[in-house]
Amino acid sequence: MPPDSPSPDSSESSDSVVPLDPSDASSPESSASASRLERLRRVAFEAVLVAGGVVLFLVMLYEMHTPPPENGFLSPALVGLAGVVLLWPLRGHKAVRALLLSGGLLLLLWTLDKVSRVLVPFAAVYLLAYLLNPLVERLRERYQVPRWLPSLVVTSLVVGVFVLFILILAPNIANQAQALSDRVLGTVQTLRAWLEASTVLDALEGAGLLQKQEVIAQLQALIKEQAGRLPSAAENLVASLGSFLGVVTLLALVPVILFYTLKDYPTVQSGLVDLFPTAGGRRDYLVEAGSIVGRYFRGQLLISIIATINVSVLLFLFDIPFWLLIGLLAGLLNLIPQIGALITMVVGALVALILGSWVKAVIVIAVLLGESLLEQSVLTPNILSYQVGLHPLLVLFSLLVFGTLLGVFGLLIAVPMTAILMTGYRAFREELTLDLSEYGAP
Repeated sequence: MPPDSPSPDSSESSDSVVPLDPSDASSPESSASASRLERLRRVAFEAVLVAGGVVLFLVMLYEMHTPPPENGFLSPALVGLAGVVLLWPLRGHKAVRALLLSGGLLLLLWTLDKVSRVLVPFAAVYLLAYLLNPLVERLRERYQVPRWLPSLVVTSLVVGVFVLFILILAPNIANQAQALSDRVLGTVQTLRAWLEASTVLDALEGAGLLQKQEVIAQLQALIKEQAGRLPSAAENLVASLGSFLGVVTLLALVPVILFYTLKDYPTVQSGLVDLFPTAGGRRDYLVEAGSIVGRYFRGQLLISIIATINVSVLLFLFDIPFWLLIGLLAGLLNLIPQIGALITMVVGALVALILGSWVKAVIVIAVLLGESLLEQSVLTPNILSYQVGLHPLLVLFSLLVFGTLLGVFGLLIAVPMTAILMTGYRAFREELTLDLSEYGAP
């Protein structure tokens, strides 16, 4: 075979060789570049969504703070919904979850504030049903009747007591409030003359600490302003509830709500308990806190009713002016431990001193002191036969904090709410850990 002739094997191998496309040589690099570009696009898209969510969060805060116009379309609820739709695909990120959680919490608080007029009657009725539930249970077990029957009886008793209060006590309270306002306004000039003749103010003015006439004028204006508010307090309360039709509708619905709440109280209570988080998979802390609050409120209400009756009757027998107002004030402020009795004593003594005499002021102080001793020695040990488990300093601190945040309502709920918080803290204490080592310097 001539040397120049190709062999069959070599010809086949030469035919099988296919030249490579230059673009194929760089295909791994192109794939990596495309993947990197896609990743950048995805990151940029997520960044735009997060930025839009932050903007909507700020807009929602602005809408919450600024009163909406009459024909405005935007509202915090709509802005919050748009934020949820925008951020929901990125809910796997911790920052996005934190933004959704904080926005949802603020939106929930804003909604509760807006519907507070609707929620307050339901909350008050539930509290009343909570206090009356043991009576319903006792009647049901004793007479072996369906639960709806004792619920109807208890609801009828509550409505009857309320109607009697409106027909009998409310006119007397209004008359005494009006008379007290007139008497206070009538004594303003006498008080001014007494202050002008006082040597104490002269001595303070001579020392350069105050201006006598300016102090007298400010004190006189303050007394007139406060006295003028007294007879209109009930009218302002009714006006705050809304229109007359709204008040009538509310009064008509309360008995119905109370009946159904008492009738289905176990189911309602179970549903509310399920809304709270668990500690170690259990909710025993809610049972303990509920027991504390229930006994506290039942006992305090019973003691307040006894205090109102005792103080009012004794002051009426001693012919003390405005005996009913002082008695009601003693019963209401009795719900505020440690501070309420002191406030009642000071206010009652001032009313008796200004509008009566020294003798009447001493009688008021003696009656209130006797009632306080009766509560501490007889009523509280026998009616509130338990320990809330709070130190006196913690009670005073809770009263100041809740009073500052919520006013008079905060003073009324300070002790039970503090007991609930402490009970919940004790339940979660073993579950809570704080490890700061992971936040150390790298």
